[in-house]
Amino acid sequence: MLTFLHLSDLHITATDAGTQFDRDTKIRDALLADLGKDGRTAFDAILVTGDITFHGRAEEFARAKVWLENVRTTTGSSPEALFVVPGNHDVNQAMVPKNSSLWELHQSLRKPMSPEDRLASLEKKLHDPFDFLSALIDYRDFAAEFGCPTTPMELAWVQVLDDGQQLEDGTSVRFHGLNSALISDQEDVKANLFLGEAQFHHFDAQPSYVSVVLCHHPHTWLMDGNKANDFFRAQAHVVLSGHEHDHRCYCEDGSLRVFAGALHPSRQETRWEPCYHVLRLSVTTIPRRELLVSVETRVWRDNDRCFGPLGLRNGAIHHEERIGLPPWTRPAALPATISHSPTSICGLSSSSHGRAMTAILNKDAFAAARRKLIVHFFRLGTLSRYQAVLDAGVWDESDDALAGQARWARVFKRAEKTDKLAALWTAVAAKDETLAEQANPFIV
Repeated sequence: MLTFLHLSDLHITATDAGTQFDRDTKIRDALLADLGKDGRTAFDAILVTGDITFHGRAEEFARAKVWLENVRTTTGSSPEALFVVPGNHDVNQAMVPKNSSLWELHQSLRKPMSPEDRLASLEKKLHDPFDFLSALIDYRDFAAEFGCPTTPMELAWVQVLDDGQQLEDGTSVRFHGLNSALISDQEDVKANLFLGEAQFHHFDAQPSYVSVVLCHHPHTWLMDGNKANDFFRAQAHVVLSGHEHDHRCYCEDGSLRVFAGALHPSRQETRWEPCYHVLRLSVTTIPRRELLVSVETRVWRDNDRCFGPLGLRNGAIHHEERIGLPPWTRPAALPATISHSPTSICGLSSSSHGRAMTAILNKDAFAAARRKLIVHFFRLGTLSRYQAVLDAGVWDESDDALAGQARWARVFKRAEKTDKLAALWTAVAAKDETLAEQANPFIV
């Protein structure tokens, strides 16, 4: 069994932080107190589906980072457990005032046009020297530290759990992080936001995977929502969303939709009910192969000042679903090494199935190891980071001309291209005790 914590719509601000006027502190403290009890600990993944902050500003993300680290340490979860996607509140709306250049670009994508033309228009804007994602700059810096990038070349991310955590029959869980806030601004209404089909290029329905999608906005908020929903129905086993501040679960054509509600909804809302979810996934093969999903919703009880279970109509405290999976048998032997260039799995015959699975697992192992290195790298202090890249021989003086995450993204790209990820792992591990205890995965 794998266990995930699902949080959404934290809406963390820097206003009144640490003062008696910060009314949300008691809710966050109560959530920390509620975690660690009754199996709500040692999460395999902590999944945050957007609206991490309220204004999308650096000081808010800094505060959110501290609080999420408290969640991680309180539950005894690994540093690599945290995965994030952006919401509309993670966009710095002050950078998208009405009639600004960026606002005009957003509006141009909202004009009536064919899906193909809209996608082509988005691609052109992403390659323009003007930074189309500039209003997400502080979110991008925050998310990159967790290996969940949002860049013009990588709008969406895909990751398999680190350290080989798998379900009972060897099935891997693959997370897909989508960015539904690409054109978010003060004009947001239902059905005028946009994902773009390019964000689904990594979807690949393989029987060896259970796919979990993180997307802040439900598909009904997207211009291409019908297309997105088709992908979800065909290839996503679980879809996690937020935004609407209304917790609920339902199954649609074998795809479980989980809406997180909000940890911090506005007190002006008619149904003010902070909540979070715990998901438990397992696989059974008798009498047939199925994914068993249990969703525990924990809601704020204002009178008691604590979180408690949401009682369902049938008296249960867990929403449970059984989702059919295609037949699959775990390969007899797993690969011992990782590969940068796995063989394509498209069009392989049944006799090639074992080699295809080896290729997939190699690719996953490399991506997971690289993400682990990124997470631990950013857990170092600034001076230690510089020393690590110098010791690994992957620093160039020209890197200083870049700011923030762009600098470190270039360093990691250089380390990968020059086969120095192993050296960088060794340099980081020399300054990180938890990494020092693990074998260097890049030494083959």
